[in-house]
Amino acid sequence: MSLFVCMGAFAGNVNGTIGDNLKWTFTNDGTLTISGTGEMQHADGNSVYAWGTDNHTLNRSLIKKVVVEEGVTSLGEYIFWDCQSLTEVKLPNSLTALRKECFKHCSVLRSITLPDNISIIGESAFEECKALETVTFPKNLKEINAKAFYNCNLKKVDLSQTQVETIGMGAFAHNVQCEEVYLPKTLKTFFGTDEGAFGDCNNIKKAVCLAVNPPQTLDGGEDFINGGIKMDPVDWVNIFTGFDDDFVLEVPAGSEDKYRSANGWKNAANNIVTGICGVKASQGKFGVYDITGKRYMNHADAQTVNTLKRGVYIVNGKKVLVK
Repeated sequence: MSLFVCMGAFAGNVNGTIGDNLKWTFTNDGTLTISGTGEMQHADGNSVYAWGTDNHTLNRSLIKKVVVEEGVTSLGEYIFWDCQSLTEVKLPNSLTALRKECFKHCSVLRSITLPDNISIIGESAFEECKALETVTFPKNLKEINAKAFYNCNLKKVDLSQTQVETIGMGAFAHNVQCEEVYLPKTLKTFFGTDEGAFGDCNNIKKAVCLAVNPPQTLDGGEDFINGGIKMDPVDWVNIFTGFDDDFVLEVPAGSEDKYRSANGWKNAANNIVTGICGVKASQGKFGVYDITGKRYMNHADAQTVNTLKRGVYIVNGKKVLVK
């Protein structure tokens, strides 16, 4: 049974409900607005689209802008699947989860800002969004599932200010325009037994991982015997593949050898360097200036300082070189 009940006519504005707690309204300028409180129910699979196949009151190809109002806490599975005219999305601070394939195949969406309270991005949430160049990631993000941004057009992936702990198989694979990747100090695990999280990102030039201990590569599949997920080590999946000899992988000072021998990282052993020279990781705060004396960072910690690009800086009154 479709969750999307029509309450209007297909002339001018149309409206309806999603489950018992949410309402939607579509106006003839192409804007779809969703309001209410709580979690969003989802379609039964991508053969039953939220708008289109079973719900003939609104053709999803007409949706150009999505506005989700405060109070909504999740986007349901497949909810905007294949909205190929969608160019603008506004999401509320109340949102905490993006479910499976919620924006998959939104082929002209170029950028999106994800509110800070989102903690999980579901499997294939933005897969095949081939125009998607820019994503602002939430500060409270903890989990990115398999193929979340598979085969997009991201120029940079900056997770350095997030709380991400796990990244799923192929989450950012085949972003062939991606040149820079920044991974947070909270990162612990890459899941998957097939493709690395940044597999075939052929144009990548620089990656920075702020985790002192190399994040592990683990199975992550469903454990049908014991329940939960499989936590077995995986030694045949490389996190980064497709890079050339100029690729640089920066890790915290003192962690180089650990990364060079760790599963998932060993294939980049010859590309691993330490970011900042002369700044030891600590709980202290640092004032960072460029060589002209202009303030570059204000009261940054040592791990954040490690994200600086190549150049010469003044850190706590001392000249340091970022290699």
